[in-house]
Amino acid sequence: MMGALSYGTKKKANIALIEVVLAISSIVIVFPFFWMIVTALKPDSEIYRIPLTILPEKLYLDNFKELIGDSKFLRYYLNSTIVAVVGTVLSTFSSLAAGFVFAKFRFPLKNFMFMIILATLMVPFQCYIIPLYIFSVKLKLIDTYTGLIFPIVISSFGIFFIRQNMQAIPNEMIEAAKIDGASLWRTFFQIIMPLSASSAVALAIFQFMTAWGDFIWPLVITNSQKMFVLELGLTRFRGQFVDDYGLMMSGAALGIIPVILVFLFFRRYIIEGTTLSGIKA
Repeated sequence: MMGALSYGTKKKANIALIEVVLAISSIVIVFPFFWMIVTALKPDSEIYRIPLTILPEKLYLDNFKELIGDSKFLRYYLNSTIVAVVGTVLSTFSSLAAGFVFAKFRFPLKNFMFMIILATLMVPFQCYIIPLYIFSVKLKLIDTYTGLIFPIVISSFGIFFIRQNMQAIPNEMIEAAKIDGASLWRTFFQIIMPLSASSAVALAIFQFMTAWGDFIWPLVITNSQKMFVLELGLTRFRGQFVDDYGLMMSGAALGIIPVILVFLFFRRYIIEGTTLSGIKA
Protein backbone atom coordinates (compact mmCIF):
# COMPACT_ATOMS: atom_id res chain seq x y z
CA MET A 1 0.00 0.00 0.00
CA MET A 2 2.78 2.40 0.95
CA GLY A 3 4.63 1.58 -2.28
CA ALA A 4 1.55 2.27 -4.41
CA LEU A 5 0.92 5.51 -2.51
CA SER A 6 4.53 6.58 -2.96
CA TYR A 7 4.38 5.84 -6.70
CA GLY A 8 1.16 7.84 -7.07
CA THR A 9 2.65 10.76 -5.15
CA LYS A 10 5.80 10.74 -7.29
CA LYS A 11 3.71 10.64 -10.47
CA LYS A 12 1.63 13.62 -9.35
CA ALA A 13 4.78 15.48 -8.35
CA ASN A 14 6.35 14.83 -11.77
CA ILE A 15 3.21 16.02 -13.55
CA ALA A 16 3.12 19.15 -11.37
CA LEU A 17 6.80 19.82 -12.12
CA ILE A 18 6.22 19.44 -15.86
CA GLU A 19 3.26 21.82 -15.71
CA VAL A 20 5.31 24.41 -13.83
CA VAL A 21 8.15 24.16 -16.38
CA LEU A 22 5.69 24.48 -19.28
CA ALA A 23 4.00 27.47 -17.63
CA ILE A 24 7.32 29.25 -17.09
CA SER A 25 8.38 28.45 -20.68
CA SER A 26 5.08 29.84 -22.01
CA ILE A 27 5.57 33.06 -20.07
CA VAL A 28 9.12 33.43 -21.38
CA ILE A 29 7.92 32.92 -24.96
CA VAL A 30 4.83 35.14 -24.75
CA PHE A 31 6.33 38.03 -22.76
CA PRO A 32 8.32 39.57 -25.69
CA PHE A 33 5.13 39.72 -27.77
CA PHE A 34 3.24 41.22 -24.84
CA TRP A 35 5.95 43.84 -24.33
CA MET A 36 5.92 44.65 -28.04
CA ILE A 37 2.17 45.33 -27.97
CA VAL A 38 2.20 47.46 -24.80
CA THR A 39 5.19 49.45 -26.09
CA ALA A 40 3.39 50.12 -29.37
CA LEU A 41 0.44 51.52 -27.37
CA LYS A 42 2.59 53.99 -25.39
CA PRO A 43 3.73 57.53 -26.26
CA ASP A 44 7.44 58.30 -26.16
CA SER A 45 7.08 59.95 -22.74
CA GLU A 46 5.97 56.63 -21.25
CA ILE A 47 8.40 54.45 -23.21
CA TYR A 48 11.44 56.31 -21.90
CA ARG A 49 10.07 56.89 -18.41
CA ILE A 50 12.08 55.68 -15.44
CA PRO A 51 10.94 53.62 -13.65
CA LEU A 52 9.30 51.72 -16.49
CA THR A 53 5.58 51.04 -16.45
CA ILE A 54 4.23 47.77 -17.80
CA LEU A 55 0.77 48.83 -18.95
CA PRO A 56 0.12 52.14 -20.75
CA GLU A 57 -1.78 54.78 -18.80
CA LYS A 58 -4.14 55.10 -21.76
CA LEU A 59 -4.26 53.58 -25.22
CA TYR A 60 -2.07 55.58 -27.60
CA LEU A 61 -2.89 54.76 -31.22
CA ASP A 62 -0.96 57.53 -32.96
CA ASN A 63 1.95 55.17 -33.69
CA PHE A 64 -0.32 52.86 -35.69
CA LYS A 65 -2.02 55.81 -37.42
CA GLU A 66 1.36 57.23 -38.47
CA LEU A 67 2.49 53.91 -39.91
CA ILE A 68 -0.73 53.27 -41.81
CA GLY A 69 -0.44 56.72 -43.34
CA ASP A 70 3.23 56.20 -44.24
CA SER A 71 3.55 55.29 -47.93
CA LYS A 72 7.04 53.83 -47.40
CA PHE A 73 5.80 51.49 -44.68
CA LEU A 74 2.92 50.35 -46.90
CA ARG A 75 5.44 49.71 -49.66
CA TYR A 76 7.50 47.53 -47.31
CA TYR A 77 4.37 45.63 -46.38
CA LEU A 78 3.48 45.11 -50.05
CA ASN A 79 6.99 43.90 -50.86
CA SER A 80 6.92 41.37 -48.02
CA THR A 81 3.51 40.15 -49.16
CA ILE A 82 4.64 39.68 -52.77
CA VAL A 83 7.87 37.91 -51.80
CA ALA A 84 6.20 35.66 -49.20
CA VAL A 85 3.19 34.69 -51.31
CA VAL A 86 4.98 34.14 -54.63
CA GLY A 87 7.94 32.46 -52.97
CA THR A 88 5.66 30.14 -51.00
CA VAL A 89 3.66 29.12 -54.07
CA LEU A 90 6.76 28.41 -56.17
CA SER A 91 8.60 26.65 -53.35
CA THR A 92 5.63 24.43 -52.52
CA PHE A 93 5.11 23.48 -56.16
CA SER A 94 8.80 22.72 -56.73
CA SER A 95 8.85 20.61 -53.56
CA LEU A 96 5.79 18.67 -54.73
CA ALA A 97 7.33 18.01 -58.13
CA ALA A 98 10.75 17.00 -56.77
CA GLY A 99 9.22 14.98 -53.96
CA PHE A 100 7.12 13.08 -56.49
CA VAL A 101 10.21 12.26 -58.55
CA PHE A 102 12.24 11.02 -55.58
CA ALA A 103 9.33 9.07 -54.09
CA LYS A 104 7.94 7.29 -57.16
CA PHE A 105 10.63 7.11 -59.84
CA ARG A 106 13.74 5.00 -60.23
CA PHE A 107 16.79 6.46 -61.93
CA PRO A 108 20.60 6.23 -61.59
CA LEU A 109 22.15 7.87 -58.51
CA LYS A 110 18.70 8.59 -57.08
CA ASN A 111 19.66 7.85 -53.47
CA PHE A 112 22.99 9.68 -53.82
CA MET A 113 21.26 12.80 -55.17
CA PHE A 114 18.70 12.68 -52.38
CA MET A 115 21.49 12.42 -49.80
CA ILE A 116 23.13 15.49 -51.34
CA ILE A 117 19.85 17.38 -50.96
CA LEU A 118 19.64 16.32 -47.31
CA ALA A 119 23.27 17.34 -46.77
CA THR A 120 22.49 20.90 -47.87
CA LEU A 121 20.17 21.19 -44.86
CA MET A 122 23.26 21.20 -42.65
CA VAL A 123 24.93 24.08 -44.51
CA PRO A 124 24.11 27.51 -43.00
CA PHE A 125 22.84 30.13 -45.42
CA GLN A 126 25.72 32.42 -44.46
CA CYS A 127 28.17 29.92 -45.95
CA TYR A 128 26.93 30.35 -49.51
CA ILE A 129 25.47 33.85 -49.42
CA ILE A 130 28.52 35.34 -51.20
CA PRO A 131 28.47 33.02 -54.27
CA LEU A 132 24.68 33.43 -54.35
CA TYR A 133 25.10 37.20 -54.44
CA ILE A 134 27.74 36.99 -57.21
CA PHE A 135 25.38 34.75 -59.18
CA SER A 136 22.59 37.30 -58.69
CA VAL A 137 24.83 40.13 -59.90
CA LYS A 138 25.67 38.25 -63.10
CA LEU A 139 21.97 37.64 -63.74
CA LYS A 140 21.19 41.31 -62.96
CA LEU A 141 18.79 40.39 -60.17
CA ILE A 142 19.96 43.04 -57.71
CA ASP A 143 17.12 45.18 -56.34
CA THR A 144 14.39 43.13 -58.04
CA TYR A 145 11.53 40.94 -56.88
CA THR A 146 13.09 38.02 -58.75
CA GLY A 147 16.30 38.45 -56.80
CA LEU A 148 14.39 38.48 -53.52
CA ILE A 149 12.37 35.39 -54.37
CA PHE A 150 14.60 32.97 -56.26
CA PRO A 151 16.69 31.67 -53.29
CA ILE A 152 13.54 30.29 -51.65
CA VAL A 153 12.08 28.68 -54.77
CA ILE A 154 13.94 25.42 -54.09
CA SER A 155 13.69 24.06 -50.55
CA SER A 156 15.70 21.03 -49.45
CA PHE A 157 13.49 20.63 -46.41
CA GLY A 158 10.39 20.89 -48.60
CA ILE A 159 11.60 18.15 -50.94
CA PHE A 160 12.36 15.86 -48.00
CA PHE A 161 9.06 16.64 -46.28
CA ILE A 162 6.90 16.01 -49.36
CA ARG A 163 8.87 12.95 -50.43
CA GLN A 164 8.15 11.32 -47.06
CA ASN A 165 4.43 11.89 -47.55
CA MET A 166 4.32 10.65 -51.12
CA GLN A 167 5.95 7.36 -50.20
CA ALA A 168 2.69 6.47 -48.46
CA ILE A 169 0.73 6.85 -51.72
CA PRO A 170 0.16 3.39 -53.29
CA ASN A 171 2.04 2.83 -56.53
CA GLU A 172 -1.02 0.99 -57.82
CA MET A 173 -2.88 4.30 -58.14
CA ILE A 174 -0.20 5.66 -60.45
CA GLU A 175 -0.14 2.44 -62.49
CA ALA A 176 -3.93 2.54 -62.81
CA ALA A 177 -3.72 6.11 -64.11
CA LYS A 178 -1.17 5.02 -66.72
CA ILE A 179 -3.41 2.18 -67.86
CA ASP A 180 -6.29 4.64 -68.23
CA GLY A 181 -4.12 6.74 -70.52
CA ALA A 182 -3.38 9.60 -68.13
CA SER A 183 -0.21 11.53 -68.87
CA LEU A 184 2.45 12.04 -66.22
CA TRP A 185 1.42 15.65 -65.58
CA ARG A 186 -2.25 14.71 -65.39
CA THR A 187 -1.42 12.01 -62.86
CA PHE A 188 0.59 14.53 -60.88
CA PHE A 189 -2.08 17.24 -60.86
CA GLN A 190 -5.22 15.09 -60.48
CA ILE A 191 -3.98 12.27 -58.23
CA ILE A 192 -0.71 13.09 -56.49
CA MET A 193 -1.38 16.71 -55.55
CA PRO A 194 -4.85 16.13 -54.03
CA LEU A 195 -3.52 13.22 -51.98
CA SER A 196 -0.64 15.40 -50.76
CA ALA A 197 -2.78 18.43 -49.95
CA SER A 198 -2.32 18.28 -46.16
CA SER A 199 1.46 18.07 -46.36
CA ALA A 200 1.59 20.72 -49.07
CA VAL A 201 -0.43 23.19 -46.96
CA ALA A 202 1.69 22.43 -43.89
CA LEU A 203 4.84 23.07 -45.91
CA ALA A 204 3.35 26.26 -47.36
CA ILE A 205 2.76 27.58 -43.82
CA PHE A 206 6.39 26.95 -42.87
CA GLN A 207 7.64 28.51 -46.09
CA PHE A 208 5.41 31.57 -45.70
CA MET A 209 6.62 32.20 -42.15
CA THR A 210 10.24 31.83 -43.24
CA ALA A 211 9.89 34.10 -46.27
CA TRP A 212 7.92 36.74 -44.34
CA GLY A 213 10.54 36.99 -41.60
CA ASP A 214 13.62 36.88 -43.81
CA PHE A 215 16.12 39.67 -43.15
CA ILE A 216 19.65 38.73 -44.23
CA TRP A 217 19.04 38.08 -47.95
CA PRO A 218 16.85 41.18 -48.52
CA LEU A 219 19.56 43.23 -46.78
CA VAL A 220 22.15 41.92 -49.24
CA ILE A 221 20.14 41.93 -52.47
CA THR A 222 18.38 45.32 -52.22
CA ASN A 223 19.88 48.76 -52.75
CA SER A 224 16.86 51.09 -52.69
CA GLN A 225 14.22 51.56 -50.02
CA LYS A 226 11.44 50.94 -52.52
CA MET A 227 12.48 47.26 -52.58
CA PHE A 228 12.84 46.87 -48.81
CA VAL A 229 10.75 44.17 -47.18
CA LEU A 230 9.06 44.84 -43.84
CA GLU A 231 11.80 43.32 -41.67
CA LEU A 232 14.37 45.52 -43.38
CA GLY A 233 12.13 48.59 -43.47
CA LEU A 234 11.71 48.60 -39.69
CA THR A 235 15.38 49.54 -39.37
CA ARG A 236 14.40 52.97 -40.75
CA PHE A 237 13.10 53.80 -37.28
CA ARG A 238 16.53 53.34 -35.75
CA GLY A 239 18.39 56.62 -35.33
CA GLN A 240 22.04 57.35 -34.76
CA PHE A 241 21.48 58.26 -31.13
CA VAL A 242 17.82 57.47 -30.32
CA ASP A 243 15.57 54.67 -31.59
CA ASP A 244 11.87 55.33 -32.17
CA TYR A 245 10.66 52.30 -30.23
CA GLY A 246 7.01 53.30 -30.52
CA LEU A 247 6.98 53.15 -34.33
CA MET A 248 9.33 50.16 -34.39
CA MET A 249 7.13 48.09 -32.07
CA SER A 250 3.98 49.20 -33.91
CA GLY A 251 5.49 48.07 -37.21
CA ALA A 252 6.53 44.76 -35.70
CA ALA A 253 3.03 44.27 -34.28
CA LEU A 254 1.45 44.92 -37.69
CA GLY A 255 4.06 42.65 -39.26
CA ILE A 256 3.12 39.55 -37.27
CA ILE A 257 -0.57 39.80 -38.19
CA PRO A 258 -0.28 37.85 -41.50
CA VAL A 259 1.77 35.10 -39.83
CA ILE A 260 -0.75 34.75 -37.00
CA LEU A 261 -3.69 34.67 -39.41
CA VAL A 262 -2.04 32.05 -41.62
CA PHE A 263 -1.26 29.90 -38.59
CA LEU A 264 -4.76 30.23 -37.09
CA PHE A 265 -6.56 29.36 -40.32
CA PHE A 266 -4.31 26.48 -41.36
CA ARG A 267 -2.85 25.17 -38.07
CA ARG A 268 -4.66 21.82 -38.34
CA TYR A 269 -2.77 21.09 -41.56
CA ILE A 270 0.54 21.29 -39.69
CA ILE A 271 -0.43 18.33 -37.50
CA GLU A 272 -2.06 16.42 -40.35
CA GLY A 273 0.83 16.99 -42.74
CA THR A 274 3.48 16.09 -40.20
CA THR A 275 1.59 12.96 -39.15
CA LEU A 276 1.09 11.80 -42.72
CA SER A 277 4.65 12.46 -43.76
CA GLY A 278 6.17 10.26 -41.04
CA ILE A 279 9.84 9.49 -40.95
CA LYS A 280 10.64 6.72 -43.39
CA ALA A 281 13.98 5.56 -44.63
